[in-house]
Amino acid sequence: MTLLTEIVDGLVRFDSEYELLFFEEQRFTNLDVYRRVSVLGNSLRSLGLQRGDRIMAHMENCPDAVHLFSACAKAGIVFCPTMFLLSAEELSWIAEHSEARYIITTPNLLPKVRLACPDLAANNRIILADSLGEEPGTIDLEELCRGQPEELVSDPDIGEDDIASLLYTAGTTGRPKGVLLTHGNVGSNIRSVIASARITRDEVALSALPLSHSYGLTISLLPAASGLTSILIRWFDATRIFEYTERFHIRTIPGVPAMFIQLLNHPRAPQYNVKSWKRLQSGAAPLPEDVLKAFREKFGVYLYEGYGLTEASPVVSTQCPHLPVKPGSVGPPIQGIEVKIRDEFERELPPGSPGEITVRGPSVMKGYLKDPGETERTLRGGWLHTGDIGYCDEDGYLYIVERKKDLIISGGFNLYPSEVEKVLERHPAVAEAAIVGEPDPIRGEVVHAFIVTAPGMEVSEKQLIEFTRRALVYYKCPSHVTFLKDLPRTFLGKPSRRELRARLSEH
Repeated sequence: MTLLTEIVDGLVRFDSEYELLFFEEQRFTNLDVYRRVSVLGNSLRSLGLQRGDRIMAHMENCPDAVHLFSACAKAGIVFCPTMFLLSAEELSWIAEHSEARYIITTPNLLPKVRLACPDLAANNRIILADSLGEEPGTIDLEELCRGQPEELVSDPDIGEDDIASLLYTAGTTGRPKGVLLTHGNVGSNIRSVIASARITRDEVALSALPLSHSYGLTISLLPAASGLTSILIRWFDATRIFEYTERFHIRTIPGVPAMFIQLLNHPRAPQYNVKSWKRLQSGAAPLPEDVLKAFREKFGVYLYEGYGLTEASPVVSTQCPHLPVKPGSVGPPIQGIEVKIRDEFERELPPGSPGEITVRGPSVMKGYLKDPGETERTLRGGWLHTGDIGYCDEDGYLYIVERKKDLIISGGFNLYPSEVEKVLERHPAVAEAAIVGEPDPIRGEVVHAFIVTAPGMEVSEKQLIEFTRRALVYYKCPSHVTFLKDLPRTFLGKPSRRELRARLSEH
């Protein structure tokens, strides 16, 4: 038995039956979930899937997306969830690279899966959930589950070092990397988050995070591990979150900045009673300080920032209600995690000095699939080199400065995009700014600003450049400005600097 399988088995160890999960007017108790997990695990085994085999899941948020991960964990199968927004080409590459034996999907996504995975389709290896009728060349999940035992025996050979999940991360260039997370990685991260954040059974939590992302996937197992009640949403909907807050007295919401910004700017926000909110946790991207302040003023609640990455399963540090709040910080490391700040020569830096964030602990990944060179480079010296720039204060609180890969070097001077973006966003005509480095034959790189103007406002390139010169040294000021209606974004709502750099290279 591993930490991860212990969490799944814990569903039947609580004192009594209780409501564990709510989804679109469906209610599931802890025993309902345990039975469903068992049936799913036995169904997958009936297909011949064995310990170490990989199965892809290309689904929207739904209860079975959570249950399948638990079922795979107990059966020893490697769970590989993929974001439903991926293109057919991206999905096809992951299917080939992961060597998945089966893929499970839903009717809405079936056409894309058939296009992306012709080999799986040709060999009748597409499992269809929520089927509305017979689909040729697919395996109906409910038909597969019919008659399966409601007790699932864990594979006795599974150890903490066995792979539990394979998650693909989008890099700034090239193909995504397949991150191998073990039972020990995921299980320890869940336990550490619960202990560090002091999560208790009296909380009602709501999540709209994509279950295909490491943040959402780990969060999805917190209810089973802690005994709290969870509300799952298929995809983010600000109105529904407000309505569910009043209906269920939601206390905890994990999210990303784009979600909280939409809640803050919702036109009917003042009409809702949100007094139950106590633990709103933001991660995956930096949270603007003005949003933190405005959220506090409007709703009377703090947004607690955290930091993590897929390679760390994913949580590294977090602010918590019981700890002193330090604006701009992502909190101290969670239990069992060490964080050191290092320079380019691997020397540890003192408090207050920015450098690369390195992480060590039981939740750090096993490595990248089929990429021993990148695995060795990233895990050199026994530490996960995150590629993020940050610093720690005297109390051990971590502050994120910038992604190392987004660092711009202009004429030998280092500058971080976020610093320039904050200055530009102080201009009344700027709604949002994103900075990338533009190749320059003389300086190596110069600053290029992409700007979304505020409604009804106008400003010129020259005016914005002059505005930044009042606050920034010359090499940090934009050389060029491009105006856009909207910024391209990652599926987590972060501005996609990779796409912006691609636009520059095209022109």
